[in-house]
Amino acid sequence: MPRRSPTPVHFAKKAGEAPFHVRRGFTLLELCIVLFILALLAGAALPAMDSAFTEQGLRNDAHQFSMMVKTGMIQSGEQNRPYELDLTDKAISLQPVPSPETAATPFASAADTPDLSLTHPDQEPDPAPVLEDVTMNLNLTNGFELPDAKKKNAWEAVTAEHWIFQPGDLCPLPRVRLVRGKAWIEMSFNPLTGNVEDEAAYIP
Repeated sequence: MPRRSPTPVHFAKKAGEAPFHVRRGFTLLELCIVLFILALLAGAALPAMDSAFTEQGLRNDAHQFSMMVKTGMIQSGEQNRPYELDLTDKAISLQPVPSPETAATPFASAADTPDLSLTHPDQEPDPAPVLEDVTMNLNLTNGFELPDAKKKNAWEAVTAEHWIFQPGDLCPLPRVRLVRGKAWIEMSFNPLTGNVEDEAAYIP
């Protein structure tokens, strides 16, 4: 019996539709439209991202600066010697005041150390306390400002400022404004504890 050839299968398609074996891609116009929309979205998101980065950087600087103020007050009281905070338009640094008179502490020298062997032969005298210098540094992007003494509600950029934290004394500090571009953060401090009492910010 002769073998019959297979019947060809025909796929139906709608009028105007491309054949099933043809794959239609994107046209140049469609690609240009997509790229244009992506560019618009990126342009709208960039200012918001820049503002967020600026705010985050300012708040980090403000947090570190407030920690330096509080640390200076605490260390001056605990170590019984003054600490100094140097502010410039580029950086802020905290360190103890390098003065032999202010750095002197009880039992700091061998002559001041009592001879305990006369009353306690088996007990060695206590070693002289060693003060560990606490230093902190903060690099600034645009510097800082202080209230203008000549104009009310005005601020002036300062290139150098020097604060001293004396042990056991109140430290009334001026209000400070950290600046980054057009954005800023203002802070005022408690003269007893060094904590931030008031804060205001402007982030364009």
